[in-house]
Amino acid sequence: MKIYAIDLDGTLAKAGLPVIHTVAAVNRLYEEKGNMIIIHTSRNETIRERTVDYLKQLGVNYHLLVMGKLRADVYVDDRAMSIPDFEALE
Repeated sequence: MKIYAIDLDGTLAKAGLPVIHTVAAVNRLYEEKGNMIIIHTSRNETIRERTVDYLKQLGVNYHLLVMGKLRADVYVDDRAMSIPDFEALE
């Protein structure tokens, strides 16, 4: 199983609008057997229901929503992938 952790704001949506290529890439991976899509966000747990509705509006398919991501100015991750590289996944 491959697990994909995808950030919401700034990655799946910008200025309230879906980032079409990124949403399409997530939805392709969602449809493939064996993948798990986790959406993570720094949004507070108190707005979970609004966030779920927002993801529906964006048309994002996912398995799990994680609220309250660790807040930092810089994230360093040895498994990080650029958005263009992610969108190019076949």
